[in-house]
Amino acid sequence: MPGARPARFYLWVAAFVLTVAAVFITTWLALAPPAPAPPPVAKKIKRAPPPAEPLLPSTAPPSPGPTDPMSIDPEIQRMADDLAAKTQSPARDLELVDEFIEMYRKVFQQGNPIGLNEDITAVLTGRNASQGILFPPGNPMIVKGQLVDRWGTPYWFHPNSSYQMEIRSAGPDKNLFTPDDVVKNPGPDNMGIGSGLAQP
Repeated sequence: MPGARPARFYLWVAAFVLTVAAVFITTWLALAPPAPAPPPVAKKIKRAPPPAEPLLPSTAPPSPGPTDPMSIDPEIQRMADDLAAKTQSPARDLELVDEFIEMYRKVFQQGNPIGLNEDITAVLTGRNASQGILFPPGNPMIVKGQLVDRWGTPYWFHPNSSYQMEIRSAGPDKNLFTPDDVVKNPGPDNMGIGSGLAQP
């Protein structure tokens, strides 16, 4: 039939065109650059606050400081107050200092404290093996770490033996080994230095 052939021909052409169009569209979509992704949105992360540490009561009482009056023997405090008051004689000042050194010998069962004025003052005020306070660290008679006399001059200490200490105050002129020195336990012939006035 001459009329049926052209209709089939057109169907074939239409099918071919549709196939070519489908291939073209599929290829174009596959090769097209992808659309840019939207920028990421930062998310706020809520962090839980750290758990509060429980406050535990201290089980140990605070240790008293070296200047805590509760840690100083009342008799020691009284003697130190007498020394600072300066209401007694200069000779009595030296007797009190000698009593503190004697106390050191009795407490530690050994001879004199050794060293210079600042070393002796240190061990008397608690810087010793047992941290025992034999002289109040806050006493006004301690100046720049040294035990001073009523005129503000550091005492001069010299051991005559293991159990006797020469203690010398420079006196009113504030110069050691001059006639106005006040001395407790002077050494033999006053050590041959100066003419210090030995006091009983």
